[in-house]
Amino acid sequence: MRFLSALATASIASIAVATDNTNSPKVIPVSFGRSTNRQPALHRRAGTYSQELNNNLTGGGYYAQVTVGTPPQTVDLVVDTGSSDVWILDSRANLCRSKTMQNYYGYCLSTYDPSKSSTYSIVSQDEFSIRYVDGSGAEGDYIRDTFSIGGADIKKLQMGLAENSTINSGLLGIGFAANVASRTPYPNIMSLFEDQDLIAIQAYSLYLDDLYAETGTILFGGLDTQKFIGKLKIVDIEPDRTGNYSSFTVPLSSLTTTADNGTITNYTRSTVSVILDSGTTLTYVPYTMANRIFRAFGAVDDTSGTGLVYINCEHLDNKNFTFDFQFGGNDGPIIQVPIDEMVLDNVKQYIELGLDVPSLPFDNVCSFGLQGSSDYYLLGDTFLRSAYVVYDLTNKKIGLAQANLNSTESKIVEITKSGIPDASGVASQVIATQTAGSGNSSSGTSSDTPGSETSEGASSRVVPAPSWEVLVMVSMASLSGLMGAGLVML
Repeated sequence: MRFLSALATASIASIAVATDNTNSPKVIPVSFGRSTNRQPALHRRAGTYSQELNNNLTGGGYYAQVTVGTPPQTVDLVVDTGSSDVWILDSRANLCRSKTMQNYYGYCLSTYDPSKSSTYSIVSQDEFSIRYVDGSGAEGDYIRDTFSIGGADIKKLQMGLAENSTINSGLLGIGFAANVASRTPYPNIMSLFEDQDLIAIQAYSLYLDDLYAETGTILFGGLDTQKFIGKLKIVDIEPDRTGNYSSFTVPLSSLTTTADNGTITNYTRSTVSVILDSGTTLTYVPYTMANRIFRAFGAVDDTSGTGLVYINCEHLDNKNFTFDFQFGGNDGPIIQVPIDEMVLDNVKQYIELGLDVPSLPFDNVCSFGLQGSSDYYLLGDTFLRSAYVVYDLTNKKIGLAQANLNSTESKIVEITKSGIPDASGVASQVIATQTAGSGNSSSGTSSDTPGSETSEGASSRVVPAPSWEVLVMVSMASLSGLMGAGLVML
């Protein structure tokens, strides 16, 4: 049983701020924005260069538009911090030719034709094979070709070329090279960013913005002090069981909630190692923790049936209620996730499209952006939209701060060989008003004064009801695919 959510083709503009001047900062800004195009496809799941990302509201995917080959072919890829391979769909892939598969997995969003590229070369036939925790995957050849993102040209990047796939778009895996799917290790995109002197070290920052934002940004080689609040605090990345670094695992020391009246409830009994994974839609914590939260909120766990946890939409009336995630101990960073990022008003639309919701003790039905797990503990997009995250692969560090949502200003700082800088963002949250589907329009101001370590106003934004224009089709089966294809099965 699976959930198949609608995917939309990205409409993306990349902005390059790096120049050929060797003295200029090496930062590659890549923007992403939510598409408003209707797309009948179904999708299973979920210097500084800047790349724009496309926010797929219903499925949680964030898409970067890149080019591959010579002459360049445009391809839209899911940005995934939970895996390490870049792979693209072959124009002759089974999914792209089979109507039966398309009815189940969705139409291919964008593909690559190796016969049309003069710089294409094959590395190894039939050796690319990748599987994700939601059961989806792809297989084919490993190839090399020119890869361009955010104005940066990466020469001879090794990529998977999927000839067989149950995913209708490729992925941009930007994790540790040690986590590539190949049996033979190879330098992945983050390695080549550094090796080809495009960025100083293997580091980038991720700003997803809020659930209804049109745009967000990933900065390869830099960070933006206008996109976060207060002090950027550093947490060590934890090694895996073999002592290697293969995922962005950090210690979650506490998960509490803060109610409108200031009441704080702690749901953590011990530190939990969690993975920061942009390729995962929801947030997954241990069952024991999740069940305590479900009881407190009167939520109904139907993940074994429809794949959703149901919760009363009335919780959205608690405008200042937050879920507070603290990392690395009592002095570590705290990220406050507003109630409207965790309680998702999407079930009514699913019902209209045929979802058979079980009998529930409440009529105003929403879905919960947090679920229990026994295998992987993942902080996906329902968490990451509230955080500004800096990933330093070279020094094995993560920088975290409260995201300054709906920010329209930018002040980019290069991440040099010394690692994540001691940086402070704005003093408080921008107060912004949005019209769903029309982009961001700030109706307030944010202080440019750095140094404040408060995260006041984490939920002090005016956000309307979601626009469901991008919600196209949902299968009448399970919604288990919300986990997303982000984390690779080892």
